[in-house]
Order: sequence, then structure tokens, then C-alpha cells
Amino acid sequence: MSNQAFYERYARLAVQMAVPIQAGQRLLIVSPPEVYELAQMIAEAAYQAGAAAAEVLYEDATVQELRIRSASADQLTVFPAWMAAALTEHAQAAQPILTLHAAHLQSGPGGLGNRVALAAAARNAALEEYGMRRSRVQFNWSVMAVATPAWARHLYPEASPEVALENLWATLSRLLRLDQPDPSAAWQEHAQRLTQRCAALDQLEIESLHFSGPGTDLEIGLPTGHQWFGPSVSSALGITGIPNMPTEEVSTLPHRLQTNGHVQMTRPLIINGQRIDDLELSFEGGRLSHWRSSSAGETLEHLLATDEGALRLGEVALVSEESLVAREHKVFYSTLIDENASCHLALGRAYPVTLKGGGDLSAAEFEAAGGNHSRVHLDFMVGSPELQVTARTRGGGEVVIMRSGKWV
Repeated sequence: MSNQAFYERYARLAVQMAVPIQAGQRLLIVSPPEVYELAQMIAEAAYQAGAAAAEVLYEDATVQELRIRSASADQLTVFPAWMAAALTEHAQAAQPILTLHAAHLQSGPGGLGNRVALAAAARNAALEEYGMRRSRVQFNWSVMAVATPAWARHLYPEASPEVALENLWATLSRLLRLDQPDPSAAWQEHAQRLTQRCAALDQLEIESLHFSGPGTDLEIGLPTGHQWFGPSVSSALGITGIPNMPTEEVSTLPHRLQTNGHVQMTRPLIINGQRIDDLELSFEGGRLSHWRSSSAGETLEHLLATDEGALRLGEVALVSEESLVAREHKVFYSTLIDENASCHLALGRAYPVTLKGGGDLSAAEFEAAGGNHSRVHLDFMVGSPELQVTARTRGGGEVVIMRSGKWV
């Protein structure tokens, strides 16, 4: 599957749909070194589309883990200034950024919670402006899944390394719709379906959403002017791309002060390589009041201490248990993929595009309208075959929009 013809299809999809390259643009590709050949082909496809430049920034997850294990604690509080500058300056220039994503789980012994948290906090602080511009879609960006040997071995431990890698690429091919005769056309049709779903939800004029299921009884208020959006998002330049591939969700803005109740995570979560298997959270007046986990430890504790916004919701997303990803019946240990098999919420930074006119508001104005700001954005899955989501409308009615984890 990971052959030249497949890579060429992947590369065309990247520059046509994920970050549609315009003549004269400069594309930055952030990639694991294991897929350097694919990164090269994406660069070639970008040049064929008229790019003025295509450059690659390699991020080695194994080297990053070695740093977390071996560097002094003082060094972990420092994020490389050159890397922060490269990403921030590219965003300031409104140039496209494509990130090739592969899940990475810690390969050695655990007990790195505090060290993981230090490194994560340093990264979030150094990339605060970059994250702000990214959340406002001031430039086209996208994260696309790629297969690496380490991730494949983790998902298919019984297979040989070669077979495991091919199995993962075959799965990603289905999820990225690269197995379709015309992948770009397939994505356009998929995006249109979810966009229609967004329009239907907007017409309901929802005031709040009630999530109920095992371990979950949660009420989430939605601010006036919230809007639902799906896979296709237009940047400030008016170029429509797809920020996540794969994606099966529709999402909107929770009011930062109006979440009450408790919720239970339903799928494992990976934070900087550390696996978290269980998490329960309680909210009062929009603020996280209590959380419990036997596996999160210091990592989550330090993450939540980043700023006040880290204790409030920034995203609510609905995904059917019948989605393309859910039908794989597999945990991928990748938020990019797992969140598209399950309804999910996110602590931290909200996306101004989920509020009408939100992109034109200052941070203070966005917050006053109900939006949340934070250096972090932590997605966690809450969907299940037992989940029901009920919308309470501004007209006083109630509409069940999801039952048994599926769209009604």
C-alpha cells in the first residue's frame, strides 16, 4: 500500500483538499522522518499546483521521548526558539501548514508524568500566538494521518513489521477515502453531507445540549450566535480546506460559563505519548470542579494548571457511532482518528469560527460572547452506543438529536 502510486494519490489529496495550494504560496510540511518519501511527493505535488516553495520540518517522536526521559528538568521548560519562530512566522505570513500525524506511545517505562507536563507546557507557551492564529484559521492548515512502523506494531502486534505497516496503511486508505476512484470528489460529497447536517442543527436554534449515558449526565449551554461547522473551513484568505483528515464530526462552541454535571471518558487518550485509560470530570458553572483518573496522574494535573481557560470547555463535537472511523471497531490511540469515532468534548481553547463573526472579535470580546481562551486544547471522547444527546431550543422545545450514539 505504501508504494509510489499510493503516495501520489495521497499527495494530490493533500494539496487539493487538505490545504488547497494556490499559486505563489509557501507550503510548510511538518512530518515524521519515517515518511520522508511521502513528504517529498507532497512537496512535488505542491510545486505542480503552483507553490513558490515547499519545505519540510521533521519532528522525530522517538527523539522527543528521549529528550523527555534524559534532559534536565530545567531544559524541559525550554521549547526550541527556532522552531517556535518557524511556525509562528509562517502563520503570520498566512501560508499553509500541513502536519503529517502518526500516533506515538511511550516505548520505555512510565513515570514520566511530570516531565511530559513540563515539556507540554513549554511548547504551549512558546506556540501561543501560533495556536491563536491557527484557531482563527488565519492560514490554511491541516493534520493528516500517516502510518509509521512503531504505530503499526502497536496496533497489530501479532503481525510481522512489514504486514503491520501495510495493514495500517490499508486502514488509513479507507479512512482517508483514498480507496475511492476519485478521493477529492469523495471528500467533497462527504463534506457536503456534514455541511447539511450543520445547517439543520443551526436551524434548531439550540440553547443547550444534554448528554446522558453511562457515567454521564452533562448539560452544556451554547451561546447566542454559535454556529456548527463540519469538515470544510474557509481561512481568512477565503481558501476552503479540511483541517483534519480523517474527519467525521460536526462541532460548535460551548458557552464557557454554562456547563454543569459530570461526564465519563469512553476511549483512551494519549497526551505526549502517555496513555490515559480512564477519566471522569465534573463541572459547575462552566468550570471543572473535580476530576478523577487512575492513569492521568501529574500529566493532566499540570496541563489543567496551564491557565484558567484549561478548566473550561472549548469545543463540543457530535459523531455518529456509524461513522467511517467507528465502523473500524478499533482504538487507534490517536486523538485525530479516535475523536472521529465518537462524540467528544475539548477542554481549553475554543475556535472563533464557531461563533458568527467570531473571527473579527478581540480575545476579550470573544470571551464576553461565551468563547473560551487557553494555551491548551485537549480533546477527550465521551460517545458510546448508549449515549443520548438532547437539544433544548431557544423556543423552549426539546429535540433528541442522537440516540444510541447515532443520529436520529
